[in-house]
Amino acid sequence: MIQHKRLFFLLLVVGVGFCLAVFFPSFASAESIRTSIMQRVSHLHITSRKPFFVQTVLGKLAVDAALTDARVSVMKGVTINKQDTLEKTVIFTPQYAESIAINGSPYSGDIFVYAKQGLLWVVNAVDLEKYLEGVVPSEMPSAWPMEALKTQAVISRTYALYQKQKSKNKEYDIVASVMGQVYKGESARHPRTNDAIAQTRGIVVTYEGEIALTFFHSTSAGPTENAQERWGIDLPYLKGVSCPFDQESPYYRWERSIPLSDLEKAIAGQGVKTISTLTPLQISKAGRILTVRILHPRGETLFAGEDLRRLLGYQTLPSTNFTIDSFGKTLKISGMGWGHGVGLCQWGTKMIAERGFTFDEIIPYYFPGVDLQSR
Repeated sequence: MIQHKRLFFLLLVVGVGFCLAVFFPSFASAESIRTSIMQRVSHLHITSRKPFFVQTVLGKLAVDAALTDARVSVMKGVTINKQDTLEKTVIFTPQYAESIAINGSPYSGDIFVYAKQGLLWVVNAVDLEKYLEGVVPSEMPSAWPMEALKTQAVISRTYALYQKQKSKNKEYDIVASVMGQVYKGESARHPRTNDAIAQTRGIVVTYEGEIALTFFHSTSAGPTENAQERWGIDLPYLKGVSCPFDQESPYYRWERSIPLSDLEKAIAGQGVKTISTLTPLQISKAGRILTVRILHPRGETLFAGEDLRRLLGYQTLPSTNFTIDSFGKTLKISGMGWGHGVGLCQWGTKMIAERGFTFDEIIPYYFPGVDLQSR
């Protein structure tokens, strides 16, 4: 009788586990990442090729199908507008490991919808390795050497886990943009990057046994940056290294002509309306501008170089390694590199990989003193 009870209990556990894996894929994941994929949107249209679950948590959902039950399985799409009642959280879960499309873009895993300040915020909770399938080809061209793709997979996996450690009290771990890692869900998947992720499955970068902070950028165009100079982050493996490998990058050198009026509009919210002059004030050892001084009729205002880049736009000002060639109604700027310059240089990684170096050789070069471990 006791044996029968044990057998029944074992079958029950297996059966529950199977159901959770099928109907709630995120439960089957050893590690998941919550990515903020949309912020401050006014409406969402959620669809799937197969039925999916809608679950409200401590709240009511007003939708076109009048779905207000605690959990319902729906065949058609659901539309949510910013005026709908979202008192807490709405969870959309695909069945049978299908994906759910948000405004036409498909994502694996669960979709959480929150209401904040009268607008909608969307978070995708998905298996870590599945998450990487939407990140790696979004951050690095899938045609690049396999060792470069494997390097990006390990770096992105580590970066996501580091951010997860810091976000326990938040509704998400990381944002799906250049402010975190670019993540495009199922639409970005590619066989070559999927292969790179599979070949490095579970491998992360550590320093003294802890998950490392693995920043990366497109093109260094000179030495990588010291994170302490840049952001006040004092880590032994983020001190900056020589990077003479990325000269084939299309962003190695660039020029920009920026209307002064565009710059004034960009920083208008910072209390500056009319700019008289703009000059670099502090430059890092690697040659990037850390601080600029802006003179205006009311006095002077100091800006961090990275803040100026963010306000102008990353396409407008690819890096803070630039010089001002002329200042008038139009700023003429000559610059080098793309990105903040800290950590791994992606174009440098490409060129090193083409020379035959492997991912486990490339990563310790850009992050001296780190180890690679399997979780």
